[in-house]
Amino acid sequence: MSFPDSSATFQPTPEALELLADARNAAIIYISGRTSTLRPSAADEALALRRALSARSYLVARGVSPLKIMVNFASAADFVADNATAEGRRENQRVDIEVVYIPTY
Repeated sequence: MSFPDSSATFQPTPEALELLADARNAAIIYISGRTSTLRPSAADEALALRRALSARSYLVARGVSPLKIMVNFASAADFVADNATAEGRRENQRVDIEVVYIPTY
């Protein structure tokens, strides 16, 4: 889920809302905050962390146990798009959320 420049306000898209609807039943949830900066800095590391914590707060407010959520963050890492373009930088300003369920048989 992408963020505007310098923003850490988590605003999930309709598609993300659908994917996160059952998150309280997950075994574990991994949240990774990212920025589009090319070189790590304290400010960008803090922004990446705020993005991850914003997503975490959103999930906890909707009934997900905080004990199920693992948070990490990094600036200048794990790009999903070309950072040389404005569109690519917008895509790189994001949180990745992986929701893991244990199958029931």
